[in-house]
Amino acid sequence: MKKNYLYVLFYQFIIVVTPLFTTPYVSRVLGATNIGIDAYANSVVQIFLVFILLNVGVYGRKQIAEAENRHALKTTFAGIYLMQCLCGLLVSSVYVVFVWMVGSYQLIFMIYGLMLLAYALDISWFFIGREQVKRIMMRNTVVRLLSIACIFLFVNDASDLWLYVLINSAALLIGQLVTWSALFADLGKIHFSFRAMKKHVAPMLLLSVIPCVSLLYTAVNKVILGNVAGATEVGYYNQAFKLYTICMGFVSALSTVIVPRMAMHFKKGDQAKFRQFVNFSIRYVSISTIPLTFGLIGIAATFVPLFLGAAFAPATHNVMLFAPCLFLAGVADILGLQILLITNQSKKYTLSIIIGSIVSFATNIFVVAAWGSEGTVFSFFIANLVIVALQLYFARKHYEFRYFLKIVAKYTFFSIIMLFAMLGIKYLLQGQSDILILAYQLITGVYVYLLCLFLSKDPLLFQILYRKVGWKHVKK
Repeated sequence: MKKNYLYVLFYQFIIVVTPLFTTPYVSRVLGATNIGIDAYANSVVQIFLVFILLNVGVYGRKQIAEAENRHALKTTFAGIYLMQCLCGLLVSSVYVVFVWMVGSYQLIFMIYGLMLLAYALDISWFFIGREQVKRIMMRNTVVRLLSIACIFLFVNDASDLWLYVLINSAALLIGQLVTWSALFADLGKIHFSFRAMKKHVAPMLLLSVIPCVSLLYTAVNKVILGNVAGATEVGYYNQAFKLYTICMGFVSALSTVIVPRMAMHFKKGDQAKFRQFVNFSIRYVSISTIPLTFGLIGIAATFVPLFLGAAFAPATHNVMLFAPCLFLAGVADILGLQILLITNQSKKYTLSIIIGSIVSFATNIFVVAAWGSEGTVFSFFIANLVIVALQLYFARKHYEFRYFLKIVAKYTFFSIIMLFAMLGIKYLLQGQSDILILAYQLITGVYVYLLCLFLSKDPLLFQILYRKVGWKHVKK
């Protein structure tokens, strides 16, 4: 599992690092309005995508992890993917009609059709369920790096928006085609049948409610923002959201790897091992996302104009509002994906998403006209807050609430100390270049936070030191 986590972490590192080069370039070359157009079109496409995916990534990797032999593995894959494929064909047909009828940005929507096809072919859940992460991550890394190179080579001015969308969509499609070659090498000939699909229809449809309802506080809220406040405000929202998703990559990497193993232990009835994984996840998410939240708030005013360009300075408050969602989304990963779904409480998981999405949608309707993109970010925060609150209650039998509060309070205290140190450095360096201020803020923040962990003898930090450095005085 550790090797799989490292592979996922490496891939997430690539996902994090490459936008650090491409996002500033694309933001300046395409401009806020074109970025907003792309974000608006992408939001519409996301609405179609959820009816293709049906949350198959979550369901599929759990079912594959529980397959006990090769025959069961092939049958399970065939049944799940046939459902995904049929939904892909149906949704793609509807999308063709939509593109033919749409009045604005028709070329962009046509190109985005490649993305729909790519997700219809997505079988990464199979390899994740089998804990063979390396096979897909390495291939996808190569494809991603090639797409980055193409962006720098061919996207040169505002008129190249269509080319930017084409490169990103084609890269996704090529990545999926390469993954299929690995699948056939592993399973050989696969027999698809409606009989194998039948038992997966009901649970997949139940889980599909989650991404469909989630659209209310992701894609639909963004579409409303575009219609009410215009493409430029969508651009501000979208670039802030990109920074949020970049940071979330490291958090989601844990659930990607740990869920198949937790599903296996729960199925065997090993509750002690299952609870051990839950406690580890709580500590890991807290130790990583809480300082990331406060750190992002501390550097936002300097980082956003420097990273995205002066034209995106209004997105600074959006980034600050997104920051707490890093911790909330990390906790939701633990409670929802690692506890509720694995312990067969899909209905409670779905209910939490439905309620959170409805509250978020209603909030956005009331505030978007007055607050613009900041209102849409606020509604996203409300969704995450409601979801976590409900899941804390629904999953209460599988974790210790006092332990959760103790861990969160500890790392929040350390992160507040770190934030004050970062703001103090910024105050002392007033008048210096933004790059210098940002560099000193980051160095100070990391040093202060690690010092707090060391002085408190944090078990997770010392476990790493024991294994990697071999300090004799450090206990396991």
